[in-house]
Amino acid sequence: APMHEKLLTRRRGRRRIERRRIASKMTNATSERVIGVAHDVLPQRAKKKPRRDTAMTERAASTSSAAEADPTPLTTDDEDVRRGFESTDARVVRYAPEHDDFRAREDEDEDDARARRGVQYAYKDHTADIQIHAWGCDLAEAYAWAALAMFDYMTPLEDCARVRTTRFKEIRASGHDLDTLLFAFLDELLFTFHTEMLICTAVQVCEFNRDEWSIRAVVGGTTFVDGETRQGTEIKAITYSAMKIIERGEISKDDESTGVHRAELFVIVDI
Repeated sequence: APMHEKLLTRRRGRRRIERRRIASKMTNATSERVIGVAHDVLPQRAKKKPRRDTAMTERAASTSSAAEADPTPLTTDDEDVRRGFESTDARVVRYAPEHDDFRAREDEDEDDARARRGVQYAYKDHTADIQIHAWGCDLAEAYAWAALAMFDYMTPLEDCARVRTTRFKEIRASGHDLDTLLFAFLDELLFTFHTEMLICTAVQVCEFNRDEWSIRAVVGGTTFVDGETRQGTEIKAITYSAMKIIERGEISKDDESTGVHRAELFVIVDI
């Protein structure tokens, strides 16, 4: 009797295994048929809406072909709008004139080269860090020059300014005073560089709101390509250390010749 029960148990076990094997084959076959039908019937996934910077890049690419076909010379403002900047009174601050010989010469140092290019910033040595000094006719322009100074320190913009601007991105930042607004603006640009590899060679500050302490800008530039783009010194973070923002009233030409500006700022970055 015990031996008979053992045989029955083995037979039942074999039958269960066989039923599972058959059921598994049927399930796989059904799944393959269902998947095949799904691929044939289901519609294709709709394309995602492009981000603002991608849309602006596509718009600039489409308009650039039209510009090449049109022999009529463009003014600077027309060219800016066609490329992707906004059609406003806000000035586009560039690293250097696009059709000027701005590469460094053998008989001049970096400060002289920047002055000849019309660049409105300078670097000052600081313990283990670097201080950016930027200036302009107002704070919006000074903020834009500070942004270009930050990018120029990470990768020489003299190599990138000759390349046609192919990427555009809208930058928004906010704070509760001028210091926090400057910090947030530069920090957002630094984050964009590290995550999207965007090198900014031009900045257009479209809105500078002192009531809400906010700033909105459109930046244009090119892509940093590892192994091809010349590298400078990495900037790790923006700091509040010794940050200083100065605004003045009307100044004379004599004041300008001595290095006095209507708006200027000092910010230390961690390298």
